[in-house]
Amino acid sequence: MQIDEFKAFVKTIPAIREEVVKGHYTWQQLYEFYVLYGEDDKMWEPYKKNKNDFTAILDILKNVDLDALSKSFEGLQKILDIVSTFVVKEQPSSQNRQWYDD
Repeated sequence: MQIDEFKAFVKTIPAIREEVVKGHYTWQQLYEFYVLYGEDDKMWEPYKKNKNDFTAILDILKNVDLDALSKSFEGLQKILDIVSTFVVKEQPSSQNRQWYDD
């Protein structure tokens, strides 16, 4: 039954997989360490810290006020519209066309 718990634990911390891919540990070594010391051992802290950093970013994104952000973008759009009225694009007038322009 512990193997299933270990698999579930590893899925929560993807950085552990990278350690195996890089050749720093084997799955057997990590499993034995898990069985002997458990998932609360300080050995796992660096991997959990990476997970927590990502989780913190997600928490920040969840707390963003989308209405306020939308209003800010609307205000920015209005400013850009006003500025664009001052920038005049010259278009060729039909009065300046010569007979060979047709």
